[in-house]
Amino acid sequence: MRILCCLDGTNNEQIRDAVKNMLRAEERTLAVLYVTDIGPEMQIEHQRIRFLRPPRPPQPRREQMRKAVEMTAHEILEEGSRSLDGAEKIERTGRPEREIVRVAQEWQADIVVLCSRGSLETASPPGPKSVGHVARFVLDHAPCPVLLLRPRSDAVSQLPPR
Repeated sequence: MRILCCLDGTNNEQIRDAVKNMLRAEERTLAVLYVTDIGPEMQIEHQRIRFLRPPRPPQPRREQMRKAVEMTAHEILEEGSRSLDGAEKIERTGRPEREIVRVAQEWQADIVVLCSRGSLETASPPGPKSVGHVARFVLDHAPCPVLLLRPRSDAVSQLPPR
């Protein structure tokens, strides 16, 4: 089984715990995916134009930003690969929701594993806003089944074990 694990920098442990219980190591092939989102950069450009400034920061600042983003992506992928027994590392740049679906198709994933929101500190209540736009898009367009991991709510995690 080919399992594509989508990392966001906060969900490494949650994905590791879910995947290690899925199949024995010899029955699965793992890949970790990190997508550098271009959305924030485009938003900064719009803000700069709004204040009558050039749409892009000066070249030295852009180079600094690019290096910082590359280093962050590399660290996230390294940590994910280590915690998932040397999983294949896949790095992309673009809109995360579209890149996840594209990689799932190209890599021929049997299942995609991702979290419902970027932050796992607090669980959102069930309902229409409990799944972020990235997870919603992947759920609707993935070429294979999707395992959506949600953080445990405080109420559930405080219940005594059976």
